[in-house]
Amino acid sequence: MCSMRPFSRSIGPAALFAAATLVFPHGAALATDPFGEEPLSDEGILELVPGADIQAVADRYGFTVRDAIESRLTYLVDLNMKMTEDAFELLFLSDADIDHSELNFETGDSGPGTQSIFLFTAPGEYQIQPVREALGLEAAHAAYTGAGVTIAIIDTGIDPDHPLLASRIAPGGIAFTADPTDPINYNPGAYQDVCDGNDGDGDGLSDEVVGHGTAVAGLALMVAPDAMILPIRVMDDEGATTSFRVAKAVYYAVDQGADVINLSLGSLTNVEIIEDAVKEAVDLGVIVTASMGNAGGFDEEYPASLNDVAGVAATDNAGVLAGFSNRNDEVNVCAPGINLISSVPVESCGPALPNSIYGEADGTSFAAPLVAGTAALLIQKGTVLRWDDFRGALRKTCDDIESINPGVDHNHLGMGMLNVAAAVEWEGPCFADLVEDDILDIADIFAFLAAFAAGESHADFAEPRGILDTSDVFDFLRYYNAGCPE
Repeated sequence: MCSMRPFSRSIGPAALFAAATLVFPHGAALATDPFGEEPLSDEGILELVPGADIQAVADRYGFTVRDAIESRLTYLVDLNMKMTEDAFELLFLSDADIDHSELNFETGDSGPGTQSIFLFTAPGEYQIQPVREALGLEAAHAAYTGAGVTIAIIDTGIDPDHPLLASRIAPGGIAFTADPTDPINYNPGAYQDVCDGNDGDGDGLSDEVVGHGTAVAGLALMVAPDAMILPIRVMDDEGATTSFRVAKAVYYAVDQGADVINLSLGSLTNVEIIEDAVKEAVDLGVIVTASMGNAGGFDEEYPASLNDVAGVAATDNAGVLAGFSNRNDEVNVCAPGINLISSVPVESCGPALPNSIYGEADGTSFAAPLVAGTAALLIQKGTVLRWDDFRGALRKTCDDIESINPGVDHNHLGMGMLNVAAAVEWEGPCFADLVEDDILDIADIFAFLAAFAAGESHADFAEPRGILDTSDVFDFLRYYNAGCPE
């Protein structure tokens, strides 16, 4: 769907909490230490200016390069105790080779662990679970199924042998969970959602998040059964990852042509590297969905709280906000997140998984992919070209749930509860109405020309996204001549 590069013109003017956020079944959340409160010790992120040499910069300060996003001139370095964290963050002010410097943060799962999450369910229950009726999936699938759309699941990986997922995996699956400087353990192709039987984080539980990504992918496919899933593993089986790895995964998803990116993870800290990656994705027309978190409070978690990200809170199937769901003014949309049945890895992992290929779970992590799947349906229909279109679809079609949530600030419910059937029936936006006055006239033409000359994303109508050329002019004129939906 999108280009590998930022916007350019080929003719002249004329982009952790996980709300991987698992909770105890049936809404009893377990408080844990939140990710993102403190940076990772001695790890920093450098974004260089074009032409700068990372090894020269690293040698200048005695740093060791640990990882890289070469295409974005962005690098993870070990400070090697050569510099204080405060001094590192200010490096960009004194070194002309450095465009931005910031600390790396841990992010990932905030739940108690898979052992308490996935309840046994018989395989047939996946297809008849009540949430399907609550969302109107039968009616929606009569018209659209997400065919031709790719959803990147940035998570713990997926089980490629699961019968639900095996035929829906896009090429290019990858893992960013190991240190690329470790030649023994580094295997970027190992995106499988697996456990190792060890308590890697020393919390008394082992493999507590194995199965998370497989479940998230299965719920996206419940809404968009013919979409393709691009698995990108950033969290290990303990649910841990870093800001650098998340950003690297977002950029990778963009470069692989993902149409939708789902991030059922997060952090209390808004790290610029993730914000920049998400902004690039959004500018290229990628819809980004993320879970709000399961602490049951008002904390803003990222990336769900970023502008232009569909931050998803969890409800029951009737629209009553889940007690474990975070809520604040950054919620965009609510979706069911209680008693959801989805795929779990086929291979058992001690007590971590049920003796079934399907399991039941709660959490905003599992509400978010329902929204991602909805975006896939609307992209297939052609009523969503960019985030503004998807936000408009949600605003027009979500169900009002204020009356059944007394005492909850209406701003904390976003645009209401997801209604997939209504979203599919929506006729779409007036793509050519760039001044947003519900009238197509000369003002919209001038607005298009100005946006085109400035290289702005609002002038980007044609594939490949991220390049403005004559095809964007022709597509704008086609939308203009077609008029606005009545």
